[in-house]
Amino acid sequence: MDNKSRVRFEIMKTALAIGISLVLVFIIIFFASNEPLKAIHSMLAGPFTSLRRFGNVIEAMTPLMFTGLSVTMLYRAGLFNLSMEGGFFIACVAATASAVMLNLPAGLNFMVAMLAGAAAGGLASLIPGTLKVKCKANELVTSLMLNYVLLYLGLYIVINFLHDPAMNANYSYAFPENMLLSRILPGTRINTGTIIALVSVVFVYILLDKTAFGYKVTMIGQNSRMAEAAGINVGRIIIMSQLIGGMLAGLGGATEMFGMYKRFQYQGLPGYGWDGVLIAIVAQFKPQYVPLSAFFLAYIRIGADIMARQTDVPSEIVAIIQAVVIVLISAEAILKGYQRKLVVKQAREEEALSNG
Repeated sequence: MDNKSRVRFEIMKTALAIGISLVLVFIIIFFASNEPLKAIHSMLAGPFTSLRRFGNVIEAMTPLMFTGLSVTMLYRAGLFNLSMEGGFFIACVAATASAVMLNLPAGLNFMVAMLAGAAAGGLASLIPGTLKVKCKANELVTSLMLNYVLLYLGLYIVINFLHDPAMNANYSYAFPENMLLSRILPGTRINTGTIIALVSVVFVYILLDKTAFGYKVTMIGQNSRMAEAAGINVGRIIIMSQLIGGMLAGLGGATEMFGMYKRFQYQGLPGYGWDGVLIAIVAQFKPQYVPLSAFFLAYIRIGADIMARQTDVPSEIVAIIQAVVIVLISAEAILKGYQRKLVVKQAREEEALSNG
C-alpha cells in the first residue's frame, strides 16, 4: 500500500472509530435520559449557540495542541515517555517563578518566563530519555514516577517561595499585568496562546516531515537497529527528540499560565499531558492533524458540559467516547478487509501498468 492509500485508510479508520463511539453514547443517552433528544442536541449544537461557548472550545483546545505535539515528538522515536504531564506542570511553576521573582523589563521578563517553562518541560522529558539511552531503564516506569516527583517538587516551590499569604489556598503571587497574553476575540478568553500553538504545529510538522532530523527520528522509531546500521547516532537523536518534545509541553504550560490565569492556581496535575496521548493517537502521531484532534476533544467536552447543565445526563459521558475511540483506533482488525482490498487493487493497477 502506497503512502496516499495508507493515509486514506487511517483517516477512514479514525472517522469510523469516532462515529461508532458517538453512536454508542447516543444509545446510552436514549436509555439513561428522560429527554434524550434535548441532551444530544445540547451536546452537539451547544458549543455553537454563543460566541462565548465557542470561545471555550478554542480555549480548551490550545493546551491540548501543545501536549498532543509533545506526545507526537516523544513517541516518533519509539519511546513510551509519559513525562509530558509532569513537564507541563513543572513548566507552569518555572514560568510562574520567573514572572513573579525576576525584576526584568516587561518584554524581556515575558520571554525569559516562557523560556523557563520550555526549559523545565524539556528537562522533565530529558531525564527518562537519557536514562533509557544510558542505563537502558524502562522509560514508561521512570516517566510515570517522575511525574509525581515533579508534582510534589512544584508544590513545594509554590508553597515555600511563591505563595501569596493574602490567598486562602496555595496560590502564587499575581502575575504582573504585562505578563498576560493579549485577548484576540472580544467576549471570549481566546488569546495569543492559540497563535503560538498553531505556529508550534507548523514547526513540528516541518521538523518531523521535512528535515533530515525528522527522518532520523522516524527511522529510529520504526527500526532502531536499522537506523544504527545506517550510521545514525541513535542515542543522540533520541535524547534530542525527547528534549524537544518536553519543551513543547513546557511551552504549553507557560502559555496556559499567562493566557488563562492571573496567578498559579494548580493543586495537582492538570491532566493535559494524559489528554495529549489521546490527541496524538487520534491524530495518528501526525502533527498536521493535532489541531483537528484537539478541537474534537475540546468540542465534545464543552458540549458534554453544556448537556450536563441543561439536561439530566452527566458530563462524564465524554469518558466513554474517549475510551471507545482509543480502543477502536488501536484495534488492528478494524477495516482490515478494506485495507486488504486497497492492497490488492493497487497491486493489480501496478501490474496492468507494467504489462501495458
